[in-house]
Amino acid sequence: MRNREIIRDEISLRKASITDARQEFENGDLSEQELNSVVARDEAAIAQLEEELTDVKPEAPKRTRRRRRSLLILGVTCLLLAALGSVVAALSLRQAGNSSTGNLSLSHNQRIHQLSLEAEADLAGGNVTAALSAYQQILQLSPKNPEALIQSGWLTFSAASTTKDATLLARGISLLAESISVAPLNPAAHLYYGIVAASTPNDQALAKAQFKLFLRLHPSATQLAIAQPFLLKYKLR
Repeated sequence: MRNREIIRDEISLRKASITDARQEFENGDLSEQELNSVVARDEAAIAQLEEELTDVKPEAPKRTRRRRRSLLILGVTCLLLAALGSVVAALSLRQAGNSSTGNLSLSHNQRIHQLSLEAEADLAGGNVTAALSAYQQILQLSPKNPEALIQSGWLTFSAASTTKDATLLARGISLLAESISVAPLNPAAHLYYGIVAASTPNDQALAKAQFKLFLRLHPSATQLAIAQPFLLKYKLR
C-alpha cells in the first residue's frame, strides 16, 4: 500500500490537471467535450485516491525512501544541484526581517524587491541555500508572490529529491502546485510542475499537458533549454 505523502502528491497533481484543462478550455485549446472528459477522469481519480487515503494509517515521523525520481531531473538541474547539499540543513540561514545588508527600515514592497535581487544574485553566484532562504522570506511577506512560489518550490523539490527528505519533497510539490493556481500564465510554473509530473510514472499525460501549455506561454531561451529533454521525450519538438 502506498504511503500518505505519495497519495497526497497525486491528488495535488490531479487537481492541477483539472485547473490546467479549464484554463486550456478558456483559451480555446480544448473543446467542451474534451474538458468534461479530463475533469471526469481526474475527479474520479481524486475520489479514489481520497478513499485510499482514509485506509492508510498515519506513519510515525521518520525519514522514508521516496518513490524513484527521474534521472532527467538531475540532468536538467545539474548546475543547481551542485550547491544543494547544504540547503536542507540551512533552510533558515537568513531570519525573516534580516537581509544581507541588515536594513530593517524598508517598506513592504521595497523589502520584497530587495530580497528578490538578493535571491537572483545568490543564484547567479551559485549560493542556492541563500537564494532559497530569500525566497522563503518573500513568501512570509507576500504568500502569493508568484516568483517566490515557483523558485522556492523548485529549489525545495530539487534539494529534497537529492536528500530523499519526504517532508520537504511534499512541500516543494505543494508550492509548485500553488504557483500554477496563482500564476497560470507563467511558463516557469508549468515547466517545473511538468518536470515533477514527468518523474511520476502515473502522471506522464499530465506532464505532457504541462509542457504543451508551457510552450504556448512564450518561454525564454533558458527555460526552453531546461525543458528540451522533456520536449523531445513527449515529441513536442
